Amino acid sequence: MNSSKVTMQLDIDSLDFDHCEDEPIHIPESIQGYGYLFGINFESGIIAIISENVQGLLAESQIIGSNFYDLIDGSDYLSFLKETYQRAQKQGVRLPVQLNLKASYIKDQKALDYYAVVYESSQYMVIELEPAGEFREAYSATQFMKLYATSVAPKFKAYKTLAQMADEIVSTIKYVSGYDRVVLFKFNDDNTGKVIAEAKEEDMDSYMDLMYPATDIPKQARALYKKNWVRLTPDVNLEPSIIIPEVKVAGREPLDMTKSLLRSLSPIHLQYVRNQGLEASMSMSLVTHDHLWGIISCHNRKPKYIPQNVRLECENLSQLFSWHLYAKEEELTINRKKVTEKSINSMLDKTSSNQPIVDVFRNNEKEVLEMTDTDGFLFYTESEIIKLGTVPDLEVLQEIYDGCCANGKETLVTRDVREWYDNEDKLNGIRGVLLAPLVENKSYFTAWFRKEKVIEEKWAGVPEEKSAHSPKKERLMPRSSFNVHRRTIRNKSKEWNTNDIETAERFNKVFMAHVLEVQDLMRQNIDQLQQQSKYKNEFLATLAHELRNPLTPLTVGITLLEEGENDPMETKIIGTMKRQLSHMTTLIDDLMDVSRITQGKVKLEKERLTINNIINNAIETCQRLLEEKSHELQLNLADEDIELYGDNTRLTQVFVNIINNAAKYTDVGGIIAITVEQQEDDKVSVKIKDNGAGISKDKLDSIFTMFTQIDAYSTKTKGGLGIGLTLVEKLVTLHDGEITARSDGEGEGTEFEVMLPTTTSTGDSDSETNESEQMSKKGKSKVMIVDDNVDVVEMYELMLMSEGYEIATAFSGKEAIEKFKSFKPDFALFDIGMPDMDGFELCAKLKETPEAKNTIFISQSGWGNKDKMEQARDVGFDEHLIKPVDKAILRKTLSKYIE
Repeated sequence: MNSSKVTMQLDIDSLDFDHCEDEPIHIPESIQGYGYLFGINFESGIIAIISENVQGLLAESQIIGSNFYDLIDGSDYLSFLKETYQRAQKQGVRLPVQLNLKASYIKDQKALDYYAVVYESSQYMVIELEPAGEFREAYSATQFMKLYATSVAPKFKAYKTLAQMADEIVSTIKYVSGYDRVVLFKFNDDNTGKVIAEAKEEDMDSYMDLMYPATDIPKQARALYKKNWVRLTPDVNLEPSIIIPEVKVAGREPLDMTKSLLRSLSPIHLQYVRNQGLEASMSMSLVTHDHLWGIISCHNRKPKYIPQNVRLECENLSQLFSWHLYAKEEELTINRKKVTEKSINSMLDKTSSNQPIVDVFRNNEKEVLEMTDTDGFLFYTESEIIKLGTVPDLEVLQEIYDGCCANGKETLVTRDVREWYDNEDKLNGIRGVLLAPLVENKSYFTAWFRKEKVIEEKWAGVPEEKSAHSPKKERLMPRSSFNVHRRTIRNKSKEWNTNDIETAERFNKVFMAHVLEVQDLMRQNIDQLQQQSKYKNEFLATLAHELRNPLTPLTVGITLLEEGENDPMETKIIGTMKRQLSHMTTLIDDLMDVSRITQGKVKLEKERLTINNIINNAIETCQRLLEEKSHELQLNLADEDIELYGDNTRLTQVFVNIINNAAKYTDVGGIIAITVEQQEDDKVSVKIKDNGAGISKDKLDSIFTMFTQIDAYSTKTKGGLGIGLTLVEKLVTLHDGEITARSDGEGEGTEFEVMLPTTTSTGDSDSETNESEQMSKKGKSKVMIVDDNVDVVEMYELMLMSEGYEIATAFSGKEAIEKFKSFKPDFALFDIGMPDMDGFELCAKLKETPEAKNTIFISQSGWGNKDKMEQARDVGFDEHLIKPVDKAILRKTLSKYIE
């Protein structure tokens, strides 16, 4: 290779762009002069474009328009060249070949043997040639890889740190390549980088631990480095060879040189290399999962050429290095998790019914803080607070919670809490906060804290040293000084890594269980649940019944208080109580679902709905998971509202379950498509399709079976009972619908289609306003209330009297019979579970009397199972209500029978 002895300098004024990130480095329209480029027509072999220096290689006077295939010495070489190009074209890559050129076509006894690469670009078959040369006679390209496989790779498993592996990598590259200095540069999340390993000659400056601004390797360069893994600059002063005929002359598009080995490098980059006192460089990309992990950068103070075949082996090595580094990072992460997991399990093993997690934390403060590498911890609910170590003032945390976590869903992770609260006196030296809500709509949380950690950074140049408003010459001129600039980072804590967050989330779940008092339920074994199914169902039904009884007077009482005139404090308290009662009712309903699923007894509260609203509600519920995994949601709703008759909560539950499954079992950055279409047979189709894990065809039929989990999914799941899709199928069936699962196999994604019957709009409305108006016009309707719970009776009496009803009450079946004949009620509201005579018997006896001819009988009970409801209808009840009975539900029920 002949290099120019003249030291070139960067001419900023000649550049036709204003910012480094705008430079089109993939279309430089020139190559480095140590090789040759041909762009030909594959079918004919006619040469369309060449690098200008080809004119010094070939003896022909008219190269453009001649046939490249005529240059090749040997039909075997030509056949192999064409086959290789077709493979490269099909795979979208460049591939290597070796070529011999005919001596009759070559000038001045130049080389006849060439290493080459071929690839497709801009509809050309592009061939890049480099003379085949020697490279350290002891190390051929094949030996280069064998040395790595036999001497280097086996050591990686034994290394305990990433730094040890990185040191071995740079030492190997330096030994084999002979460069003066080799460094391994790792990118940070913000695209800055740090040198984590170095091998160099003793008389060279060290770059170890140096930080580099993101601007040193601009965005388009990072993107190109992910596609083209090896770059050589054998001589920074070598004149480039332009591609001819030029773009303007030929009226062609610029040649995309993304796959090129010979591509001319940016003049800014070349000046950057010269400014370091270097004349040659080579870099290799480290890429995993389409992420630019880092770069191996080789530096030399004198021109240095590495033959093409060796560079291509370097490319193979860089891929191996990439995965070995990634695997070591994963291994170290897993090992750290194992250590943390062991500590967590040790802590959880200390919990018992007599020693809940809150006591374990109190009694093991030092161990808890050391295990999590934190300076403080706080567990907060309205009734219980635990403080360990150093924590900010409670009012600070409450204000932070209201500012970022009020919805009870978002976790706050910050290294500088002053972004959320700037009164340092109340922070008590704390900077880092990891705060996780416990339950929605309540300011309950766990929080971990870290104090300031002062960090000293060494930078190659001053970070953010260039302003976007600087003159063009200042913006584009690379730094001339590589002196180390030290920067002290203050007022930030140690970074919260993934392991820290996962540990906090795990403890958060334990504290959540403590808050909800479900520790025992969380530890039950599935086998025990199956063996005791009958006893469990009876217990859950009884428990729900008994829990609902005391909720009824509370619900009615709060409704009455809410309708009065209240000051702001009272309004807030009433609102809190109402939310908690609603939450408790939901918990009881969920408790009953465990029993109902196994027995096929799921009660639906049907109303007129629109499918678009149901889908939007489901998406909102799943939004956090979709955002966490960076999924693209493609939503195609019907242009017009499609109405159906169903249970809003249950149908939302159906689609939440399916969307959640799609999000969970699709890799980060996946696509989830939801399509709603009106069918001709008075049905609506909802399709939810992902490009995730998929399901093997032989297992599609079993996915709706109770306690069944599919292997294609379970490899990524974090656990589960396998009842979600069973419940989905049952709920869809109860709505007279159908659900179908489709998949082309593992890795091919999954589609669920739900078909539901539609209904036409009748314009009828049973809103609370209309019911209230009806009831206000009804006159003095009479209601008899019979319940052995005095509080229930009194609350119903107050509520119905406020609506204008005439009320009679009784606390037993015998008393009810005595009063019924004289009172002759329009409505009889009976509790089912009374000691002397249950509501069924009482209703049956009274239905036989003439006074009951026009009476509407309504039963109420904590029992919500199908058997009780059928029994109520059989003995003569017109309606059956489940405790606690909301005022709106009772009003709606009574209004149905008022003329």
